[in-house]
Amino acid sequence: MKPWRLLLVLLFTTLARAAETRVLFLGDSITHDGRWAAWMESALRNDPAYAEADFLNVGLGSETASGLSEPGHAGGKFPRPCIHERLARVLEGCKPTLVIACYGMNDGIYAPLDETRLDAYRKGMAKLKEEVEKTSARIIFVTPPLHNADQPLSDAARYDTVLDAQGAWLTGNRAQGWQVVDIRPDLRAAVAAAKQKEPAFIFAKDGVHPGAEGHRFMAEAVCKGLWPVLGLKDAPRFTSDEAYPLLLRRMQVLHDAYLTATKHTRPGVPEGKPVDQARGEAGRLLESYRIVNGAKLSDWSGYRRLDFTVDGRAALLVLPKEAAKGKPWIWRTEFFGHEPQGDIALLGRGFHVAYIDMQDMYGAPVSMKHMDAFYTHLTTAHGLAKKAVLEGFSRGGLFAFNWAALHPDQVAAMYVDAPVCDFKSWPGGKGKGTGSPTDWQKLLKAYGMTEAEAIAWNKNPVDNLAPLAKAGIPILSIIGDADEGVPPKENTDLVEERYKKLGGSIEVIRKPGGKHHPHSLPDPAPIVDFVVKAVGM
Repeated sequence: MKPWRLLLVLLFTTLARAAETRVLFLGDSITHDGRWAAWMESALRNDPAYAEADFLNVGLGSETASGLSEPGHAGGKFPRPCIHERLARVLEGCKPTLVIACYGMNDGIYAPLDETRLDAYRKGMAKLKEEVEKTSARIIFVTPPLHNADQPLSDAARYDTVLDAQGAWLTGNRAQGWQVVDIRPDLRAAVAAAKQKEPAFIFAKDGVHPGAEGHRFMAEAVCKGLWPVLGLKDAPRFTSDEAYPLLLRRMQVLHDAYLTATKHTRPGVPEGKPVDQARGEAGRLLESYRIVNGAKLSDWSGYRRLDFTVDGRAALLVLPKEAAKGKPWIWRTEFFGHEPQGDIALLGRGFHVAYIDMQDMYGAPVSMKHMDAFYTHLTTAHGLAKKAVLEGFSRGGLFAFNWAALHPDQVAAMYVDAPVCDFKSWPGGKGKGTGSPTDWQKLLKAYGMTEAEAIAWNKNPVDNLAPLAKAGIPILSIIGDADEGVPPKENTDLVEERYKKLGGSIEVIRKPGGKHHPHSLPDPAPIVDFVVKAVGM
């Protein structure tokens, strides 16, 4: 091929890919479920050609392309819906540029192979292709998955042979220009391998609907056949187990909204949110997904650690081996990894441990905005509890107290360790403490204050405890009673006295003769007991 012709081919290929900005999944209850489609979305988004594409799933339970329905379907409540009843509304409402369609499981109505029923499937699929292509969209067919894959001999109707016939007809149409991905051979191989590894493995408990691993097998099989059809060169890469639920939730929100908006007729399907509202939620979920999908995974003290960026700041989350009920978490506001024995013990109890880097911000208002963004990400993307346990070491006390005062309804408890509770004490050094002139200048800059304004500031933790007491937030403070850097009399002692007067609950563990370091306790049991009790475990 001449170089200029090659360039034209590459140009048209690039333009064709760029035009495929909305991918639409059509199918029956297996597609309606969304799990294989969400895995597919993750793999496609990992390719630059589809990174910014829109993905919609409007699969519908019980649906066929053939228009057939067995007598007494759904206990006689309703006949099987047919995609052609709603197809025009779906294409108009969703405006896809690429359609991935998987029909067949319901189209033979679970009866033995019959030419009349098979012909109804052929005509229905041909009509689907014709109607989609009238809109200038591209359609790629996926052969139906396996029926009764776990106990094939128990099916007297041998219904999987019907699906074999459908698949053979679809792949036979490739000669006429149909684009078809045949997943059935790879599914059989995957199921066989899984059973060899674990004899008790079940692909589909009811013989029809795959379980979680079955949906992943489907996605892998689809990708294997789809990549050459789409001209994608790099091998498919699925997202992590941590990021996947976000795409699934996004897909489900849009699925319900678009099913409702395009007026399907199947009874028993929950009503979705208005499309505009669903799109807003889906956008936030996609933003969270991109953060988690780009996270770096490593080990921290035997636990999985995710490093990522939120609101322009480096952040991390350490995951327990098994999350406790309600997904409780402790938020280290400064000095992550220093004297970590309490955090490690809480990980063992099912807590997540979180941290966002706010170095040199000293609890200033700008840091509160970063904390807000981090909180929103963790509770949205990872589903962590709406109330966090705040952990403030040293200057981290400024962050913990200040954020708690702004959001008392989002705080379950506070564990503060040698905490700074008044920046005039540290780093200001305006009392008996040593202070830190360098940090004092950094603090003034972070707060945007002159020294006179900082000395007059009345929103330090010692001044702003009422919101915490009103919300009933329990506080545990561990201090050295000879701390020369953050003197107790100017910090924790004032907090203890004032918090009790406000009716708040505070416990102070004093280390006789203790200085500012070391923090925490050699045995973190009192810390763990306090935190566990505070969250109701």
